[in-house]
Amino acid sequence: MGNISQYVAENITKLRKANKLTQSQLADKLNYSDKAVSKWETGESMPRIKSLEALAAVFGTTPEALLGGKDTAQPPEEAAA
Repeated sequence: MGNISQYVAENITKLRKANKLTQSQLADKLNYSDKAVSKWETGESMPRIKSLEALAAVFGTTPEALLGGKDTAQPPEEAAA
């Protein structure tokens, strides 16, 4: 993987789809615009720390996992296996 923004982008996309959310639905849960979520998913921008915490809460993971820490970000069905 090239860099942290690419890793975060892929994790957000993977987890959003695994949770069957559209970008707009995720944005609503976080009080952001769907354009912000799109930018996060393309790696054009990175979520702020508070946003990472909120994303982690929505996805049932940790901010560290979204950033590529030891606790890997997995969709719920993969994490339970």
